[in-house]
Amino acid sequence: MKSNIKALHNGLYLTIGLLFFANTCLKAQDIKVVKDLQATSKVYFSIDNGTQVTGTDTASAVWDIALQRTNILVNSGTSGKGTTAAQLLKNTAFDKVTTAPADGYIEDSAQAKAVPPGTGQGWYLYDMTNHTVNPAPGRIIVVKTSSGKYAKIEVLNYYKNGDGDPGYYTFRYAFINKAN
Repeated sequence: MKSNIKALHNGLYLTIGLLFFANTCLKAQDIKVVKDLQATSKVYFSIDNGTQVTGTDTASAVWDIALQRTNILVNSGTSGKGTTAAQLLKNTAFDKVTTAPADGYIEDSAQAKAVPPGTGQGWYLYDMTNHTVNPAPGRIIVVKTSSGKYAKIEVLNYYKNGDGDPGYYTFRYAFINKAN
């Protein structure tokens, strides 16, 4: 009888430990989804705060990315007063990007944008057959925010409610640690 109770206690402790570990890991990879962020005109977004930025804050370092139609800008260089930098990873998956690359981040400049514009160059592909903008498979944007945090972003859709008007971003993001 005592051995059965001891086995139950050990099993209970193991279960509690595994639940605590799983909960801790889920919090570390807390995925946030932004649905239908209207970008028919320029919209500013703070990754750090998970909110849209408006008013005079758009002229500050508070925002991290700005979206306007198919263009994604970072708050640095020619696009803003912050120090946000980014890079576009190709041929990968959101779940496979578990740490931010140690280097390779760029700021927006007159010569190049951190997230390249144009079909096939950046995050999307333009379909000439049905004239739609679709996220390019395997494209993940990694952003180093002005506050020094790192986040991975995947654009999931460009249309309101998934199939409506264009210029409405749905994307997911999660904070990640920098690789050594």
